[in-house]
Amino acid sequence: MAIAVKESETISGLEYTGRYQQESRIDVGTIFGTMIGVGLITWAIIRGGSPETFLNLNAVLIVFGGTIATSFIAYPSGKILSLIRVIINAYRPDNQGPAGYIEQIMQLATKYRTGGIKRLKNEEENVENRFLRTGIGMIVDGYNSREIHEILDREMNSMIERHQRSQRILQFMAVQAPIFGMGGTLIGLVQMLMHIENPDTIGPSLATALITTFYGIMLANLIITPVVAKLSHRTESETLLCKIIRVGILGIHDRTNPQKIRRNMNALLSPDQQR
Repeated sequence: MAIAVKESETISGLEYTGRYQQESRIDVGTIFGTMIGVGLITWAIIRGGSPETFLNLNAVLIVFGGTIATSFIAYPSGKILSLIRVIINAYRPDNQGPAGYIEQIMQLATKYRTGGIKRLKNEEENVENRFLRTGIGMIVDGYNSREIHEILDREMNSMIERHQRSQRILQFMAVQAPIFGMGGTLIGLVQMLMHIENPDTIGPSLATALITTFYGIMLANLIITPVVAKLSHRTESETLLCKIIRVGILGIHDRTNPQKIRRNMNALLSPDQQR
């Protein structure tokens, strides 16, 4: 079977895991952290007075509208729309730990040593991880070890760049949100000063002036920045997983003793992660 494998949907941070794993689980810690952050801030607002004071449509339009608008100006619209799935992915758990893949590679190495290329070809279709399946496909197609290493290295670097591209857009939005919050503050102050002789307009204008800054800070620091940090960690984890798989693929290709392959893969992990 050729190395051309069925492309999985590229979702930043979990590109090479199976579809079922991506769609059927959520990360409890991320959900818990978000709820705790929003809950504590809401509680503090309620304890301090009327929560309706912090509900301001003008502030929402300025901060959210401005942030989204500048993002569409700065980046292709398709990339911006794809961020919805990227953000949802941050609330999914990390991909399968390295230990599971080490065991799978050990089984493939053993089957290849005992059953040859035909046995490995039969096992290729059962491999869910796309990166691992690509490597197995190259072994089946007769690629040498240098070619396998180079192709897997390019694919891994391409994956990192795709993930970082989405993260850079989110980082841009995290910078823009507080800026538009300050812009809303200036708008509110100007409106207040223009009608300072009318006391009825001072309160609403000043509220818009301050609440827009609040919205900008919350959007940037409670939502976007933590999501970027989570996705960056996911990219690091998946990069390490790809390196482990690459070591295993090269070991299978060279018909290395499975125990030696295990040691080589474990060498990339911390002692508590080694299998």
